[in-house]
Amino acid sequence: MRHLRRIVKIISLLLWSMLLMLPAAVSLGCCGRWRRIKRGSLWAKRWARGAAWLTGVRLKVHGNYGDVSGKLLVSNHLGYLDILAQGALFPIRFSPKAEIRYWPLLGQLVALNAPVWIDRTSPHKARQYSAEFRATLEHGVSLLVYPEGTSSDGKHGLLPFKSTPFAALPENGKIQPMLLFYREEPANEAPGAWFGDISFPAHVWGVLGLKRINIEVFIMPEMQPLPGETRKELACRVRDAMQKEYYRHEELV
Repeated sequence: MRHLRRIVKIISLLLWSMLLMLPAAVSLGCCGRWRRIKRGSLWAKRWARGAAWLTGVRLKVHGNYGDVSGKLLVSNHLGYLDILAQGALFPIRFSPKAEIRYWPLLGQLVALNAPVWIDRTSPHKARQYSAEFRATLEHGVSLLVYPEGTSSDGKHGLLPFKSTPFAALPENGKIQPMLLFYREEPANEAPGAWFGDISFPAHVWGVLGLKRINIEVFIMPEMQPLPGETRKELACRVRDAMQKEYYRHEELV
């Protein structure tokens, strides 16, 4: 049964992706750079909604987030399904690792989002990325960051936050914190979180075999930098607020 489920999901995802690629390419090919980036975030949301449904991801959102245009979206990180879940909720400009652009089909799909390709082998480009992130927010496009820097099982609170992502925040910029929790249903199935030593292909294969993955998203109140606050102080304050909220809902994990 699981093998059949995997085959159906793979075929459905391929058909859905190819169905959106042509109209997306036409829509994005006739406008300026920032309009293209904004449209790309909307097309990414359309694709993610369909892909989430086809893969069995079911979202339950707590709280109201309203208009997230130009906000820095800050979240805990449980694995690659976070991006699919949050992409289904928000129009986002992504910042994937550079090698993804060469992956068959997925690379072409991600490229339609006009992402900021991150080359992790070139640390000296960090300032360039930060400038592009800031410009993205200033042009009213939301940007998603995971300040923990890596994924975890989500069962032991949040990892320490790196302050670098907060350098992208423009003056008077707004932060939209949120928390994700993966729920196991039925109880004997593994959750969709990806961490530790398991390989990416093996985990994807396992996820495709699951009937359903329930993800709860808690939207927290908007935050802003305080006058004179450094990015490290801001990162700590945001983490403290998210950690406090996390422990309010830890019974969910």
